[in-house]
Amino acid sequence: MIEKNKLCLENDNIYLRPLDLSDISAEYVSGLNNPAVNRYLVEVRKTHQTVDTVRSFVLLNKDDPFSILFGIFEKNLANKFIGTVRVSGIDYFHYIASVGICLFAKQAWGKGYGSQALRLLTQYCFEVIGLHYFEAGVYLENTKSIRCFEKAGFLEQYRVKNKYRDSMTFEEVVFLGVVNPLFDASILKQP
Repeated sequence: MIEKNKLCLENDNIYLRPLDLSDISAEYVSGLNNPAVNRYLVEVRKTHQTVDTVRSFVLLNKDDPFSILFGIFEKNLANKFIGTVRVSGIDYFHYIASVGICLFAKQAWGKGYGSQALRLLTQYCFEVIGLHYFEAGVYLENTKSIRCFEKAGFLEQYRVKNKYRDSMTFEEVVFLGVVNPLFDASILKQP
């Protein structure tokens, strides 16, 4: 069981901690509704986001033992909340999980915070949770996000054509993954 309340991952520029209801701000909700931010977010753009919908999502992740929704906070701007990174579908049989990231604060774009957050989270998932494989799906045309994952050590694994909707068409998705090179296979038990 993951003890979410005491969790904090950090480097010199950012820190990650599980998102709390008190973190929900007008800027966060507005960012999620910004088409420039949510264009490649599979779930968020399905409906207009409100404080209540965001609150429900934060609570859902707080209670889910198989996911963690982290806030990304910039250290040198008075601990400003700039985005989220979520590990979900944690599977202790296959030792895998999925990851998604969103920097809703556009002033944080292009500073390397996304790849830094992914590296911190990957290290935690491999070294503490003990996962074997971590995966993300990214729209093929979202080249900045693909580069972000690649900088964090993810490699392209496969592509799926016509997977996710982008306005009036369906787009190709690139699945990127990273394997834990230090995974301890001795923990595997017969089913």
